[in-house]
Amino acid sequence: MKVFGSKNNGVNYFVRKGAYAVIFKNQNQNEIGLIRTHEQQYFLPGGGIEKGETYEDALIREMLEETGYSIKNNYPFCHAQRYFMSTLPVKRPMLSDGHFFISQLDQKIQKPTEKNNYFEWINIKECEKLLFHVHQYYAVQQALKEKGANHEFK
Repeated sequence: MKVFGSKNNGVNYFVRKGAYAVIFKNQNQNEIGLIRTHEQQYFLPGGGIEKGETYEDALIREMLEETGYSIKNNYPFCHAQRYFMSTLPVKRPMLSDGHFFISQLDQKIQKPTEKNNYFEWINIKECEKLLFHVHQYYAVQQALKEKGANHEFK
């Protein structure tokens, strides 16, 4: 497991366990599906684990809420964490504990239920500058290695 940021002694971190999908648009892996918020921040699709959910259950639920799509062929491939200072909804120290899957979009089931979040296909070379969390960018890099893709990054 890769850890980003540093844990400060004496600081109480809010731990947010989450499941996130790396979804490539096609076999070339040149575009990836990201969620853009109304604050113009980009994240991998997915989110927090609710009581009683597995990581995959949470990912399936979050995908429906954020995109309206079901997903399939969910392959767990990476676990990474990031220590940081959250600003939304309140300023507090957080540990984002991300479990990452390579997934495929399946069918459009419903309209997204989360307002002000937009699913977009983004060129893979834009990920580093767009993704809010460095551990999510790390997961994208690991997914490309898993898929045997040959993309050059800065």
